[in-house]
Amino acid sequence: MKITITQIQATLISSVLLAGLAACSSEPAPWTRPDQSPWSEKHAAAKSSEEVVVVEEPVIINEPQPMAEPVMIEEPVAVAAVAVPEPVPQTPEEQIMAMSSGYAVQIYATTRPDSLDKFIANNGLDDMLAVKTDRNGSLMYVLVSPENDRHAADMRASVLEQQTGSKPWVRSIQSLQNVIIQ
Repeated sequence: MKITITQIQATLISSVLLAGLAACSSEPAPWTRPDQSPWSEKHAAAKSSEEVVVVEEPVIINEPQPMAEPVMIEEPVAVAAVAVPEPVPQTPEEQIMAMSSGYAVQIYATTRPDSLDKFIANNGLDDMLAVKTDRNGSLMYVLVSPENDRHAADMRASVLEQQTGSKPWVRSIQSLQNVIIQ
């Protein structure tokens, strides 16, 4: 049996017409019909048989109670003092060494601590860490900002460059940990 395009078109057109006629039915769509469930009668009966119950609040009568006589303690009471250990200040080097991953944004490096302090004061960088490192056997002080991920480090580097005019270096925490002097 050979099927032609004309036969396919005729079948398609008749199917569309049949679907259109079914859509124009005189009966409402099933989802618009009122609820015909067996529970609707039960719910309606329950609503009509509800009684209004008025609950009166209990009346509380406050009668004066005789006052208890004060009790005097003759013996002094000992209070034990608990010593709370002071938190051990963590050095910048210890903070960096405690990090398992992340990045450090390095903005400044010098061999002189007074030069580092002046750079910090002039640029308002009190929130950064001054870390002691070893560079080819020489003590170097580097100013870093530890960040958790590369995106945060790049953002911090951009802010620092605008703030200081110096180009920061984003490095891994591991590379910084490798040169830290403890």
